[in-house]
Amino acid sequence: MNRIETLPPAFERFETMLGVLDFAIFESATGDREGMLSAIPQALRYAERFYADRLRQLGGKPISDRTFFGDWYDFDRGHLLKLGRYKTAAGTELENPVLSSLDDIRIMSGSSSCPGAGSGGQFAYAFSNPPYPLAARPIEVQAVFEEIRDFILPPGRQSEIIDWSNPRLPEVSDYFDAGAEWWGIFLFAIFIPSMRRLTIIAGSTTD
Repeated sequence: MNRIETLPPAFERFETMLGVLDFAIFESATGDREGMLSAIPQALRYAERFYADRLRQLGGKPISDRTFFGDWYDFDRGHLLKLGRYKTAAGTELENPVLSSLDDIRIMSGSSSCPGAGSGGQFAYAFSNPPYPLAARPIEVQAVFEEIRDFILPPGRQSEIIDWSNPRLPEVSDYFDAGAEWWGIFLFAIFIPSMRRLTIIAGSTTD
């Protein structure tokens, strides 16, 4: 199993727009749980400790694509959503709007709730809704999301998604301490059997 060092430009753009998810992607992978356990630490940026045995005990569970993307995503149309109720500068009230539709709209007030830390799924939330807003227009966030989505889950390819998210992940690594406070903690492994590609996605941050 070899880590892919050169990724599509969308991954670098996600970093420059201050996205908080970390990706580690490997080729020639087998997709077994032990292989995932050996790959996961490479996605935990700046972590000082990682206990594979503890994560092995907590386990991971297979989830569907729909569960992986979660509530902040219109699965049927492929659009990121901005969950919550909002009021615009023009006085319009919006509920769960499509994110890209807000490109030229100024939000004056509103709020949304965070998923429970380690509750599972919710990749779209973790991608598009860090504690501080992404440094990009909504339409660009959608475009970058689509490029990364189609790379980690190539259309037409069978995939296996394992969700390792768990409220007890801070016991596994200090990487997850920050997100456990309120924003969330995320850990996914995506295996594409026909390509032997393994993607590890981790997220944990706070304000």
